[in-house]
Amino acid sequence: MSEIGLVEVSGGVQPSAAEVEPLYLMEGTTTVTLQFLVSVNGGAGLEALRYARRSLLREERTRGRDIDEPSLEDAVFSPTQIVWSVRPAQRPAALVKLEELRRRANLLLSEMERGPEAAQASGGSSPV
Repeated sequence: MSEIGLVEVSGGVQPSAAEVEPLYLMEGTTTVTLQFLVSVNGGAGLEALRYARRSLLREERTRGRDIDEPSLEDAVFSPTQIVWSVRPAQRPAALVKLEELRRRANLLLSEMERGPEAAQASGGSSPV
């Protein structure tokens, strides 16, 4: 069975310009850039990751976010990596979201590998 993996690459601290970040969000003058390499086997893994991301974004929009909870919408996804700049206080919440993303994507991928019937039963192949 294939599994989607996220491997963190050492992140850096970057100064953020006052005009880029709204005043009510400013805590200091730094952001932490989280960078994860994405390990997937083939298109099914990428599709599972995309579906899990859309699912988390829908939940985020529906329930809202806590003040120190970063938006997954700000993360930049590519087929090989995820890059997300967050305030230092948001790092723990961002890591929790990324772990949930990985968990959901792997669950969907395992259902897809069992067969199309399992993926359809979970809603995995329905258009979003």
